[in-house]
Amino acid sequence: MVLWLPGAAQAQIVAPGGRTLFNRAVMVRSFVRIDNFAEGVPGVRVRRVVNPYAVVWGAYPHLNLTFVAPLVSVQSDAPGLPARNFTTTSFGDGFIFARYDLLRKNVRGGFTRLSPEIGVKLPSGGAFGSGSTDPIAALIFSHVRDPHWFIADAEFTYTTTGDGGLRQGNHWNYDLAYLYRVLPRGGLGIPALYLVLEMNGQHMRRARLGGAKLPDTGGNLVFLSPGIEFMASNRVVLEFSSPIPVGRDLNGSQLKPTSSFILGIRWLF
Repeated sequence: MVLWLPGAAQAQIVAPGGRTLFNRAVMVRSFVRIDNFAEGVPGVRVRRVVNPYAVVWGAYPHLNLTFVAPLVSVQSDAPGLPARNFTTTSFGDGFIFARYDLLRKNVRGGFTRLSPEIGVKLPSGGAFGSGSTDPIAALIFSHVRDPHWFIADAEFTYTTTGDGGLRQGNHWNYDLAYLYRVLPRGGLGIPALYLVLEMNGQHMRRARLGGAKLPDTGGNLVFLSPGIEFMASNRVVLEFSSPIPVGRDLNGSQLKPTSSFILGIRWLF
């Protein structure tokens, strides 16, 4: 179970926190997220590195399709417990999302959007794959009045039984994000620098094995994530964030996140 660490990182790229709000035909986005787990299970320290690759395609007016494939590496260090010392790298489960702008109002210096999103998690067959196919539904609200950006979302994943009869618990992800443009001072322009503050939360139900609940699974996580977003040109966006765990109410004995770092880039075509 050490491979099933809480705090799924994919939400940072496929949920509204991914902020894929650009009027271009195709966008490629990738980032590296490093999560450290050093509390909750005595004598065990784990580092997880997630490197997702996402392609966002503006298929039709008001409709975006997103395809995500994450590469995951987990390093476990447990002195005195040889069976828990390992490093494993593999592709995690993939994702496909379709988002439609149900409400889309553009004004001078901003816009308002309300966008339902549906998706599916597809098993990769790798070491970090669950073996299950899980439907996902989300609702995203965006309100921009330069220099202020507000983004909120809620996302629900309904899990199914996967490999070995294991079913991860259903979970909710929710995010609130505020961005403030600090450069250029005179108004919209390129290059541009934004300060970012996000609150990212996740509520997870207990996992089940053969129908029986596993006591050391599920719970609640809340992160406060300060960061920056730099639009270097009309086609390149750089971003950095450091999620700080401010709520770690996990059931039983589980590894708890202690620190995280995210460094990302977006290419617009």
